[in-house]
Amino acid sequence: MIRINDKAECCGCTACMNICPMQCIVMRRDREGFDYPVANPDICISCGKCEDVCPMSHTADSTGPLLTLAARSPQFMERSSSGGIFPVLASEVVCQGGTVYGAVLNQDLTVSHTDTSDMQGVERMRGSKYVQSELYASFEDVKYELSQGRKVMFTGTPCQIAGLKAYIGKDDPNLLLVDCACHGVPGPGLWGKYVNALSEKYGMQIKDIRFRGKDRSWRKYDFVISDADSSVVTPHHKDPYMLLFLQDMTLRPSCYQCPFRKGGSGSDLTLADLWNVGEVAPEMDDDRGVSLILVNTLKGKETISKLGLTALEVDSDIAMRRNGAFSGSLEVPQRRQEFFQGLHSAKDLIGYMKGFVVRPPLHKKIYRSIHTMLSKIKRRIVK
Repeated sequence: MIRINDKAECCGCTACMNICPMQCIVMRRDREGFDYPVANPDICISCGKCEDVCPMSHTADSTGPLLTLAARSPQFMERSSSGGIFPVLASEVVCQGGTVYGAVLNQDLTVSHTDTSDMQGVERMRGSKYVQSELYASFEDVKYELSQGRKVMFTGTPCQIAGLKAYIGKDDPNLLLVDCACHGVPGPGLWGKYVNALSEKYGMQIKDIRFRGKDRSWRKYDFVISDADSSVVTPHHKDPYMLLFLQDMTLRPSCYQCPFRKGGSGSDLTLADLWNVGEVAPEMDDDRGVSLILVNTLKGKETISKLGLTALEVDSDIAMRRNGAFSGSLEVPQRRQEFFQGLHSAKDLIGYMKGFVVRPPLHKKIYRSIHTMLSKIKRRIVK
């Protein structure tokens, strides 16, 4: 029977819940706002399947990519967080009568995984969402689709990919696994509280949220909330939710020592932002967004070769250098426990969150300003 004694050892992938033959495992939310499996001992038959399928207990060694590409899709990049590669991959699967699984922002502004077989559904999956998605029975649904001989593309965080692989138990030629370069995930509990606080602050009935609005800039992206008539645009470095996420304060405990970074998930493809495009592919550096594609398997390589992307092979070590999602383990912030302990009693949530933001020293601000200026000069010279 699954027991979570150390929350850092559970990534919340739901593989154990889905594989249980007695359906005695449910996901329950803790005080920090993350979901964990809980088994009913009165129903459990001690078959051990939940423990055997846990990806955190059976991690694979990280492997380097077969191929590393700087890429973009002119057709989709304008409305994508980065270079528009996900909808290109998804359209290929949809055109073959397959099913795509990905995270969507629901009408109630929660984030969950769903499936689609058309591009209208794919449209809802586009864009970054910095909160752990609720998977529900997605793994079980994927397994059924594969049993019917359908092509399936599943996109998610590295731990979700690892959990699905463990649940399926074999490499299915019809299953394409695509993960994102994951910095870590805040929980749905905190996200729900923050959405409510934003609605109250701005007096809005929020209809849509973009975590990575790039109308102003790809590098200096915005956090955008909208109702039926107007939008509030906040630079991401001024939004407390985004800042605490980027400063690792609000991540799931398992994220700090994640075993699935840098190829450990077993995905066929990994999608990321190529933040240092000016160094490895300056001809593509126009601040409109460039994706980094890590091709991890032969299946992934075959898939990419059919897409006709605007792509350039780049050095993987250099390309991953400025993306924190490819770093090793993260340090747990000193005030993390204090943050979550006081979260529920905070009367002004937004003000409370701002109190935990760590401001960079002046010399770092000066360095960033100089670096930004030099990057702009470099782009003009290349043009």
